[in-house]
Amino acid sequence: MSAKINIIVGSGVSALMLAKMIKSYKNSHAKIIVIEREEKIGGQFGSVDYGVNGHFDYGMHIFYESCIPEIDKLFTSLLPNDEWNILEGNLKDIAGLFVNNKLQTLTPYVDLRNLPEEQLKKYIAELFLNIQNQYGKELPDGSNAYEILLFRFGKTIADEIFVPILEKLYQVHPSNLDEIAAQLTTINRIALFNEDVLLDLIKSPEIRSRVCFPNQYTMPQLRTNSQRGFYPKKYGMFRVLELFKSELEKEGVVFYTGTSINSLNIENNEITSVSIADKIGDKIIDDIEKIYWTAGLPPLASALKIDLGTLPYDKQLNTAYYVNILFDKNPEMDKLYYFYCFDKGYRSFRVTNYTNYCPSANQGRGYPLCVELWAHQTDTTDEQELIELALKELKSFGIIDNSYKVLFSKADKVHGGGFPLPTLNNIGSMNTIREKIKQRNIKNVVPIGVYASKNVFFIKDVLMDA
Repeated sequence: MSAKINIIVGSGVSALMLAKMIKSYKNSHAKIIVIEREEKIGGQFGSVDYGVNGHFDYGMHIFYESCIPEIDKLFTSLLPNDEWNILEGNLKDIAGLFVNNKLQTLTPYVDLRNLPEEQLKKYIAELFLNIQNQYGKELPDGSNAYEILLFRFGKTIADEIFVPILEKLYQVHPSNLDEIAAQLTTINRIALFNEDVLLDLIKSPEIRSRVCFPNQYTMPQLRTNSQRGFYPKKYGMFRVLELFKSELEKEGVVFYTGTSINSLNIENNEITSVSIADKIGDKIIDDIEKIYWTAGLPPLASALKIDLGTLPYDKQLNTAYYVNILFDKNPEMDKLYYFYCFDKGYRSFRVTNYTNYCPSANQGRGYPLCVELWAHQTDTTDEQELIELALKELKSFGIIDNSYKVLFSKADKVHGGGFPLPTLNNIGSMNTIREKIKQRNIKNVVPIGVYASKNVFFIKDVLMDA
């Protein structure tokens, strides 16, 4: 009797890693089929191809180690070490921040050190009083983002510093945001003290968890792990994913791209066959051993015919665009790989300078830059106006001026709408969907990926969960 088939739905990094895990650690002879709705693999680690103007990654995507060697080597061994840009120590993740009308290049956290003395004293006093009041206490499960900010910093810093930032990003008060919103950007610490003072203060874990070292380049090595980042020396993460796909195909993994799932046949709490459709027609896959679903919980619930009609859902208030631009010279971002924009009035969420972590990115064709715009519902949808808006904001950030020549530009709407709105309703609904899937008790379905388990969001957590 022939071996049964393992199906992996989705083809992002977690799906490719999962296929390799099965082949390497479970059964090298396992029959695996990867089903991908899009024509190409990669998910968020994919890219867009502009022909003679080259590829652009979907924003900033570096592979960061999980610090579990058995997992990490499945990806990092795809290339020899001399073909990777290996980012480590203080150069692992060089991020900045545009806030208070200034581009911070030394720290990605809000720097309060240049505030008027009386205001700075007020913030320092309240922070230390708050540490004393909260010492030994823990936040209850299910705390919203605002409650987390109050717990960490006190009411004044929470209200005056972080509430405007989260309202800029999500257009709602943080009391309506899930705790995950406090982890998605750099709002878990602030800069309050100079280096010499902080070197003594950071001996306290209570201070170290709230106050950042003000210079990311000279920061002492106090991390609990030696996590590194990996990006190919030859620009474009898509190259690694294509190599990954090729290696898996050599091991017998079959890829169906441009393919959707019509239906699942369920008998005795097990999926026995899957009906799929591509451009050629329909096909039935029988003899299913397991289905590993990496393509999101709502599509899985839909495939299992679970009714989700009564769940609360907060509609996305931003429309996300990638504005990809080639310049004739490198934008003035110091050594930053990327920076966030926290100031109200701007539509930029993040700006990524690929050349700063992959020197070959210009490839003689220009210096690639990506502006992730979060447009409001009332904003223009005209591509040229979006490009002009991105260029205007780049000039306001001070990283380009009128001497920069645009060699190429293109604005693309982010597939799926972009960053999920992490409201209490939406995350609560996701938790409910996960529970409803669990209650169906389908023995051979394994959800993997974002929110497949509580608070699993980042790729490191997804891989560890897998």
